Amino acid sequence: MNPNKALSDFLTEHGIHHVLVTCALSGGADSVCLLYCLNAVAEKFHLQVSAVHVQHHLRGEESQRDELFCRQLCEKWNIPLQVVPVDVRGLAEKKKISVETSARECRYSVFSACECDYVATAHTASDNLETVLFRVARGTALQGLCGIPAIREKFIRPFLNVSRIEIESFLQEKKIAFVNDSTNFSDDYSRNFIRHQIIPAVKKLNPSCEQNCFRMTETISQDADFLELSAQNAYAECFHPESRSLKFLQNYHPAIRRRLIAHFLKENHFSPSLAQITAVEKLLHEGGKIDLDRSGVMVCYGRNTLWLESQRNDCPSKTLELGENTIFQGVFLHAEVIDKTNSEKFATVHKKFTDSVLDYDIIKGYAELHARKAGLSFLPAGKKHHVFIKKWLNSSVAPELRRTIHFLSDESGLLWVEGLGVAERAKITDSTNHMLFLYLSRN
Repeated sequence: MNPNKALSDFLTEHGIHHVLVTCALSGGADSVCLLYCLNAVAEKFHLQVSAVHVQHHLRGEESQRDELFCRQLCEKWNIPLQVVPVDVRGLAEKKKISVETSARECRYSVFSACECDYVATAHTASDNLETVLFRVARGTALQGLCGIPAIREKFIRPFLNVSRIEIESFLQEKKIAFVNDSTNFSDDYSRNFIRHQIIPAVKKLNPSCEQNCFRMTETISQDADFLELSAQNAYAECFHPESRSLKFLQNYHPAIRRRLIAHFLKENHFSPSLAQITAVEKLLHEGGKIDLDRSGVMVCYGRNTLWLESQRNDCPSKTLELGENTIFQGVFLHAEVIDKTNSEKFATVHKKFTDSVLDYDIIKGYAELHARKAGLSFLPAGKKHHVFIKKWLNSSVAPELRRTIHFLSDESGLLWVEGLGVAERAKITDSTNHMLFLYLSRN
C-alpha cells in the first residue's frame, strides 16, 4: 500500500486530528518515510509534527552519522527535533539484560517522556511478520499472535499494512535519502536471522505473506479483545474480595479460565508464564497447593476455590491506633473509645456490637493487631472452655479465609478474635467505664 494513503486512512479511521504528533526518527528508511508522510498530511489533519532521535552511542561514528543526518533532515523540512542520548550498555549491565533489550527499553522510556499526544513509530507489515514468527518460534499464546498493536496508549503505528519494499520504493520515487544501520545486515540478532533467512523462504510459498499476516493479526486481535472482555466480566462474577479468592473456576470454558487465572496471578504481583498458568490449571483437577516461583507464596485450590497463602509471616504485628483508620493486611480498621458518660451511645453500641466491643480499661500495656500465631488459645466471652485457634480455624473457617483472620492482643494475651468475638476477660460489664469499639471493612 502507498505509505501516504496508509497514514491518511489510519488517521481518519482512528479520528486523529488537531493533535501533537512526535515521530520516532532513527534515520532509517521506515522512520524517514513516516516523518515525510506526517509532514505531508499535517495541514489536512491539523497536526503539529515534531521528531525525536534517540542517540544510543552503540556504533561509534555510524551513530554520530545517524544523528547528524536526522538533524539535517529536520532542518531541511523545518520540523522540530529533539536528540536524547541514552546509556544502553550501562542499563544492560545494571539490569543484566541484553544490549538489544536495553536499547528498546531506553527508546520507549524516551518516547514515553515526549510531551505530545501521540508518538508515531514506523513499524511495518514486515516488522509485524517478523514479530509473529519470532513469537511462534519461542512459544506463545493467542495474544502473541496478535502481532504489533496499531495503537497502544500514546503510541501509534500507521504503517503496519505497508511492507518494507513499498516504503523503499516510495522513497526512491520521491528521491528521499535515508541511512542504513550496518547491524541490520548481520544475522547475529534473532530478528535479522528471521528477516534474512526465514521470511525469504516463506515468500517463496506466498509472496503476499506480509499482508496476509497483517490481516490475520487484525482478526486475531478482535477475537482476543472479545475473550479478554468476557474474562473481565467472568472475573467480576467469580472473584470474592473478602477472601481475595476465585470460586467455581471449573464452570468456565478453558479459554476464559486461563485468562481468569492469569488475571488473578497478576493482581497478586506475579508475572505468569504459560507454564505457570498450566500448572495452576492442573491444580484445579488435583487440588492441593504449589509454589509457582519459590517465593513462599502458595497457590492453593480446594472446595471449588483458588486462593493464595504465604508461608512466611508477611503481616508483622501492628500497634492499634485509636480514633483513626488503620490499614492492616488490606483491611480498614476503625478503633474508637466511647466513654460511659455518653450513656446513649454507650448503650446503643453495647447492645448492637457485643462481639466487637471491649472493656478498654482492662487492656494491659498496648493493644496489638496481628495475624495468627502458633499455639494460640482463647476463652470467648460467656464460654467455659478455651478454644484452640488452629482447631477452630480448621473446623470452622474456609481455607482461603484462614490467613485473613485478625487478632487483637495485649501483654496478657488475646483480647479479640475476628469471627469469635471478645475474650471473657475483656467483655463489657457493669463496671466498664470505657469501651473500645472495633469496626473492620475489607478493601
